[in-house]
Amino acid sequence: MTTTIADVKSANPKWFTRDNKRFFNDVSYHVLHSQSKKAYLVRATYAWTDMFNPRNRRLHYRINEIDQTTLEVGSLIDDEFKNIDTVKDWLREN
Repeated sequence: MTTTIADVKSANPKWFTRDNKRFFNDVSYHVLHSQSKKAYLVRATYAWTDMFNPRNRRLHYRINEIDQTTLEVGSLIDDEFKNIDTVKDWLREN
């Protein structure tokens, strides 16, 4: 079975609230799969780029692990990605 964004949203209703999205400056959410078929939450975000100067916002991507059994959003991957292509490269390697 392939995990979808609807599956993840259903398992994590508080994660995807409007307030949470606004707090983290997230723009969009996607579920993408690695070569090993593991699902990850990919977030396009302006979060934490420069909290003190909102005019210097820079869109980037972050990846969270998804528990393959419960579909709960898990820990954040340390890497920050500058575009969706670099995310897809990372997923191919992992």
